[in-house]
Amino acid sequence: MTRILVVAVTVAATVAIAPQAAFAIPSGAGWSGSWKYTGGTSVQVMLDVPGAKLVANGWDALGTRAFALNITDTVADGKCAYVRWTAAATTEHWACGSGTTVQVSGLPTSTNAITAVLCRDSTAHNNKTNCNVIDVPSSYTDEFIRTEGNGARWKYYNASEHYDGGEDWGAWITIGDADFDYFGWDDTPEGQRWIRSWVSVFKPACASGILLNATPASSLSYCVQYNFIDNLPVTNITGTAWGRGCTWAIDSRSPNPPKHCITVRVPEPS
Repeated sequence: MTRILVVAVTVAATVAIAPQAAFAIPSGAGWSGSWKYTGGTSVQVMLDVPGAKLVANGWDALGTRAFALNITDTVADGKCAYVRWTAAATTEHWACGSGTTVQVSGLPTSTNAITAVLCRDSTAHNNKTNCNVIDVPSSYTDEFIRTEGNGARWKYYNASEHYDGGEDWGAWITIGDADFDYFGWDDTPEGQRWIRSWVSVFKPACASGILLNATPASSLSYCVQYNFIDNLPVTNITGTAWGRGCTWAIDSRSPNPPKHCITVRVPEPS
C-alpha cells in the first residue's frame, strides 16, 4: 500500500485511547469523511458522525460543479442531522427523525472550492454538536484535480479496524501517481495527536508532503525516476490535523513547473 501526505496519529497498543483528563481528545469512532472523482465529470462527497450521514453526488463540467445532497438522520434521539454546504453560497439543510433522508437538489453550480459541515442538532436547530467537516478543492483553477481516482479521505477506526498498531485514525490523499498516507494516535502525549505519514510515488514524478501544523515540522520533497516510498518524520499535532500532498512533472523544462496539491484536515471529535 502506498502512503503519502495524510495527517495521521499512531499510538502503541499499550497506550490508553480514552484518558480521563478533562482536555483529552474524545473517541472518534463513527467519524469519517471523503471526496473522490469517480470519473472525469463525476465526484462524490461523504461525511459521517454517529447519528448523521451526508452523501453528495455531483457532476463536473470543465470545473463548474453541481451537487445533489442526501442527508440522513440515523438515530432516534430527538436530534436532527444538520448540513451547512458552502460553494458559491452557503445553504443549510436538516433531516429529522430516525431513518429519515432528505434529498436536496437545485443547488447553484459553482467553480469554487466546497466545504461541507455535518452536525447533530436539536429539533429547534439551536444546539449543534458532533460537527465534522470536509474540504473539496476547486477543479476550475486546476483541471488536474478532475482526474479519476483523485481525492482524499479519513476515518476513525472501530476497535476491530486498526491498520497496523492500534492507531485511532487514518487519512489518505491520492493525486496523480502519488499517494500520501497518515496514521494517528490521539492523546499521545495527553491532549496531542502523534502522527506517522508516508509518501509513495508509482511513476516518474516529483512529490512533496507536509504536515502543516506539526511540532516539530514534518515535510518531505523529492523527484524520482522509479517507484519510491518514504516516510515523513514522526511528529505531534495539537488540534485539527492538516496534511498536504503535491505532485508535479519530473520532466518539465520550466523552472517552476505547475504543482497539483490536495489538502486534508482531520478534525478532533467533539
